Amino acid sequence: MKHLKTLLLLSLVLVAALPALARKWSVDNLEMVYLKDSTQYVCNPDGVMGDSARVATNRILRRLEVDKGVQTVVVVVKHLEGDDPFTFGMDLSRKYGIGNKQNTGLIIILATEDRSYQILTGRGLEGTLPDAICRRVENRVMVPQLKKANWDAAILETVQSLDKVIRGDSTIVGDNDSDDDDLPAVAILIIFMIVGASVIGIVVSIAAHKKCPKCGKSKHVRLVKTITKGRKKTCTWHCTKCNHTFKTTEQIGNDSLGGGAGAGSIIIGGGHSRSGGGLLGGGSFGGGSFGGGGAGGRF
Repeated sequence: MKHLKTLLLLSLVLVAALPALARKWSVDNLEMVYLKDSTQYVCNPDGVMGDSARVATNRILRRLEVDKGVQTVVVVVKHLEGDDPFTFGMDLSRKYGIGNKQNTGLIIILATEDRSYQILTGRGLEGTLPDAICRRVENRVMVPQLKKANWDAAILETVQSLDKVIRGDSTIVGDNDSDDDDLPAVAILIIFMIVGASVIGIVVSIAAHKKCPKCGKSKHVRLVKTITKGRKKTCTWHCTKCNHTFKTTEQIGNDSLGGGAGAGSIIIGGGHSRSGGGLLGGGSFGGGSFGGGGAGGRF
């Protein structure tokens, strides 16, 4: 009887300690299920999401990739190594190159025991899903469910909302009701406008020193437009002195956080290159890049 009580006590101690022993996931030990089955977008190693919600989420994201070329990875775990979903998401994007050549990748992260969440958008998706919209979806859809520990609803309804926005539903985008957490976004927008004005001033200054190949003058040269394709940037210049128009081309450095389409890019239809479909083969990522767009927080 004494031994039985001791065993019971040890069992209770072990059960109480299980949460502390929960595995902490990193980009190195997390299995990327999409690479084994191109219809699976949800990484759910701790079994946080139920099967029905996971299947429904995968179905939406499959259609989104086929219709709009948006390649998504959803990570739902209990703990993240380092307790930083933003860094985890950026590391994940670098490791796998999530997205395609248009950089329309999307990453959604939830760590239930850390009580943290994050949405990250590829550079080509930032114009369609700007930070303010991601934050609005989180505040109105995701966080209310997270506070009630409704993990399935939090992920599924968030994916449904993002899918609607990407497909052109203006319900969320066009809603002018201000969220408290949208105020920082306004400040950020103002900062971007100031920085943009500064950049324009710098460009004009640079343009003033660009010599016209025809007349050799520089102060009359003006920048007309800039086109970026991949790592190549082509600028069109016009000289008001001799009315000559010319172009210059330069290579953009290979930055793991840069390159590709910028914010405001239009999402084009069609999927991405893959090694197979459904259960017949795993998917493959197209080398997309992320610049830190999106939103996140704790609940």
